[in-house]
Amino acid sequence: MLQYDNDAIIEICSRIDLLEYASKINNFEQKGDSFFTNCSKHIDLTPSLSITPSKNLFHCFSCGIGGNVINWMMEFEGLTFPQALNKAAKLADMDISKLKQPTILSLFKKLKKDNDIKPKEINRETFSESMLDKYEIDSPQEWLDEGIDPFIMYKYNIRIDDKANRIIYPVYDKDFNLIGVKGRTRYKNYKELGLQKYQNYHKIGTTDFFVGMKENINNIKLKDEVILFEGIKSGMKAEAWGFDNWLACETSCINDEQVRILIELKVKDVIVAFDNDVKFIKIKECVKLLKKFTNVFYINDKNKLLGNKEDKMSPVDKGEDVWNLLYKERVKLK
Repeated sequence: MLQYDNDAIIEICSRIDLLEYASKINNFEQKGDSFFTNCSKHIDLTPSLSITPSKNLFHCFSCGIGGNVINWMMEFEGLTFPQALNKAAKLADMDISKLKQPTILSLFKKLKKDNDIKPKEINRETFSESMLDKYEIDSPQEWLDEGIDPFIMYKYNIRIDDKANRIIYPVYDKDFNLIGVKGRTRYKNYKELGLQKYQNYHKIGTTDFFVGMKENINNIKLKDEVILFEGIKSGMKAEAWGFDNWLACETSCINDEQVRILIELKVKDVIVAFDNDVKFIKIKECVKLLKKFTNVFYINDKNKLLGNKEDKMSPVDKGEDVWNLLYKERVKLK
């Protein structure tokens, strides 16, 4: 049997003024905090059908029927529940396809059962913010040369580890506890030197967090949208152009723990903006479960504005105009 997302149904009903809707075909008379009219379900010599605007609900004191705008459509317009829900969703300007799914709780249970996904137990240390003081706050010249705003770098606490010659930034868990720092080498010939490009300074374990969440959570909720980049550098570039609702996955996939975080955000749209060398089938597999909860889009460089896949370009690496075009032409995953 098809289930529906109760939270979404409540949201739909809250967006429709029941009294305004019902008044299109009924004449109401105000009595106190409620408005009354005759109930068409029975002989009603004295108006007994009421709507209370503060509750956005109706109730007939004679026959006992009542409820929200969807119940109204079923009772007085003869619609089935799916028909009433579909009509209400259109009036509320909400996507009905998002509702035809189990509730988050039941989907989580199914997700666990079908995919054997269990939250991983992680033993990791947390640190005081003062731990960062041993690293110099600075804007690395190579990032300035790429057009990254120094004030944006300051927002994300970009620092320099002179001893190791790395650009570093703090890493926070999903509860915004400082769990370490991550460094990006400044040596251009790091491969020849046998060095890693990125390195965690502390034991992190699984990536059950997003970089940028601590700083951007309010922007994400306000815009009802989150853009997912692979790394922090891409996010900071996009932010200079007004896209301050981003997160960095720290890798070219979205793992199960990160999917849970995205579901809990309850945003309308998730946009995957990975580098152009990441295969579409990989992105599709990453978001297979996430699509059940929200709209998922991806940046599709069909016209090769970013060059060849071998170039491994982020969607923001060719400048603001190219990014804006790619963002505008994002494709929804079915």
